[in-house]
Amino acid sequence: MNCKHASSITLTIGNLLGCTSVCGKDIGMPCRVVTDSRKIEEGDIFVALKGERLDGHDFILDAVRRGARGVIFKQEEMPKYSGLLQGKDVTLFGVQSPERAIVDAAVRYLSSFSSLKDIVAITGSVGKTTTKDAIGRVLQGKYKAHVSAGNHNTLLGCSLTVLSAPLDTEYLVLEMGANAKGEIAEIADHFPPSMAVITSVEPVHLEGFGDIRGVLEAKLEIVTPHCEVLFINGDCSLLAEGVAALTDRPSRVITIGRNSSCMFKILDTKLHQDGHRYLRKVLIETPLGVAQLESKLWGEQHAMVVAVATAVGYEIGLNFDDIASSLREMSSPKGRGALLKSDEGIMFVDESYNASPVTVKAALKNLLSIPSRGRRIAVLGGMRELGGFEREFHREVFETAISVADVTILYGKEWNNLSANGKEVLHLHDIEEIVNYLKGILRSGDIVLVKGSRVYEMERIYEWWSLNEL
Repeated sequence: MNCKHASSITLTIGNLLGCTSVCGKDIGMPCRVVTDSRKIEEGDIFVALKGERLDGHDFILDAVRRGARGVIFKQEEMPKYSGLLQGKDVTLFGVQSPERAIVDAAVRYLSSFSSLKDIVAITGSVGKTTTKDAIGRVLQGKYKAHVSAGNHNTLLGCSLTVLSAPLDTEYLVLEMGANAKGEIAEIADHFPPSMAVITSVEPVHLEGFGDIRGVLEAKLEIVTPHCEVLFINGDCSLLAEGVAALTDRPSRVITIGRNSSCMFKILDTKLHQDGHRYLRKVLIETPLGVAQLESKLWGEQHAMVVAVATAVGYEIGLNFDDIASSLREMSSPKGRGALLKSDEGIMFVDESYNASPVTVKAALKNLLSIPSRGRRIAVLGGMRELGGFEREFHREVFETAISVADVTILYGKEWNNLSANGKEVLHLHDIEEIVNYLKGILRSGDIVLVKGSRVYEMERIYEWWSLNEL
């Protein structure tokens, strides 16, 4: 393997990273940079990051075996891996700090986007990812819009999104999340949005924010001097108050919600069935009249998602027919409300990705709204990061669950000491025990809601069934 100093060729990985050295042929942009070796696809770049539990350097060889054409890692490891990978068709990029180098490279790369009109950033306590995807879908109907994958909402995640974007990108749609104050501010400083969306302010990640006011302050960090248009949930009085108190407000603040004062007002929303599909109809009053939209985003909370995407589309000049067409076939992704059906006729509502008090109660309400000829069963993992409010919120959600579900299955220590007379409530201790119980009781026509915090890996429940997405 030929090792040389990093090339000065414009818009190559080596140039953007500011590498100490490059071993192999430099790689042009854009490219997909991946931090998990298990997700490597042929031609990807693998970046080795050192975390609390795992060191990405231990997975470099695995990444190369899976098809990585480049590896970004600590410069001090260059002698070791240039020897181990001698003769392999892979380029090695040595840097002082892989994470820092990726962020800096993304900032440099973004400055080369000559066609970029706006960065659209989305934050909020709940609904960020689905809202981001809906906005992306609307923009992609007419423009070259690049959207962050999954929930890549950290500074590193947003940087990876930028590096994978084509140079002729017109709209960059980024999700910005945080577990503590200052994190969104840092992301917005590196990738300043001219259009920003705040979906909600709810008691989520309270361990990092302290209280609901801390959550509000963190979400408002997305409003920088570069922000010209801010879209907010007009039903959240706390958020409205927070925006009103900003000393440097955007020139346009657009409110969306059911409140009569909202600029985009949700007049009505209904769930209906079209064959085997469940569709959400949303009627929205807009500055240009009433718009009627329909989407496979079937949950009641998705009416707000549709309305926000409509407002953003309207702001950039799209007509309602184009917006409606873009949203019509958009469905809930796995883990975030996808409807799955087994060969035995059992329906699963897949809300397994994560859980908070507001999202669990919303999921239970949606469970009740689905027509059923069988029982409604709620399988709930514990909710994390609630700080001193943990006991109160779990009791509140539990009471909602037993009012909705015929059978409630609880998993996690957070539910200890909760029970209800006359209701079928079970405390089970692991995923296998939950699956075995369900296999013993489920029958055709039953509907099962699965939801819980990430630590409980609720998605594993589906491994025991053959499921098709509705």
